[in-house]
Amino acid sequence: MSLPPLAVQLSKFEQIEILRLEIEAREEELHQLERRIRETLFEIERQRYLQTLHPLFQQLQPPPDAAQLPQLNARRDALGEALKTMQASLAALERETAGQARPPSAPRGGPNASLSGPRRRFDSFEDFRANRPPGG
Repeated sequence: MSLPPLAVQLSKFEQIEILRLEIEAREEELHQLERRIRETLFEIERQRYLQTLHPLFQQLQPPPDAAQLPQLNARRDALGEALKTMQASLAALERETAGQARPPSAPRGGPNASLSGPRRRFDSFEDFRANRPPGG
């Protein structure tokens, strides 16, 4: 006798939470990527300028990411498109759930949110005595 397969269905509120977290992560990734591209482009332009000043600068090595600029720009474009798609999906989900309360059975942050937080210990007797309010 085999057990039925397990299935998981995401609620609209869980989808919203997933999208918000993913948008935040991809925006940070895009920011870092754009910074890397900008630094590489600046270094290329700096070298071009120096090469116009004196022949000594003709020997400069191109920046390490110069050869990867087409791939970096392709990744930037892909991230931008993914962000637009996720933001549109998030807006649609927020319109669908407008005015609805989040179900109490779904904890914020997913099913393991309570397991991932820091655990609090009881105060030792000395700490308790030191932090006890006066007259209490």
